[in-house]
Amino acid sequence: MTSERFLKKYCTNQNIPDESTLRKNYIIDVYRNILEKIKNEIGKNLIWISADETTDSCGRYIANLFIGKLSLEPSPAYLIASKALEKVNHSTIARFINDSITAFFVDTSIAERVCIFISDAAPYMTKAGVALKIFYPNLIHVTCFAHAIHRFAEEIRNEFLSVNKLISAVKKVFMKAPSRIQTYREQLPT
Repeated sequence: MTSERFLKKYCTNQNIPDESTLRKNYIIDVYRNILEKIKNEIGKNLIWISADETTDSCGRYIANLFIGKLSLEPSPAYLIASKALEKVNHSTIARFINDSITAFFVDTSIAERVCIFISDAAPYMTKAGVALKIFYPNLIHVTCFAHAIHRFAEEIRNEFLSVNKLISAVKKVFMKAPSRIQTYREQLPT
């Protein structure tokens, strides 16, 4: 269902503004209000950042930057920047992160408050973490724990070839066989 059909169906007694009116007159204000709420939530706390890159359906490289405050209690992560990059390497990622942070915290000194950078263990991310230390002296780069476990599991697979073959054979039995998966779930529901 398109948004226009949704609005016509559920907002029957209301005049629905044209999408260009919404885009021109309201979206920017809503966007600024959300950014202000995020800044207020972060406050003067120390900050962690996390960056990742993915490829969209058109084949473009899209970089995303999340921030959160370091506190004793869990705090939400906020997506503050998303940008299409022409190429992905340590310098484009580091530039994207630094530009996004300085644009977001335009009024305040932020360099001392950015303490943790979380990313995957890709070599370009590791190099980006080193490059960011120039701008953020308290920065500690932490590679994602899931990626570390994956690398550890890959090493174990390489060491125990017979176990690896067994696991691969079992995976092949279930990989593209919905009926086998269903039978397995029926026999062992938990």
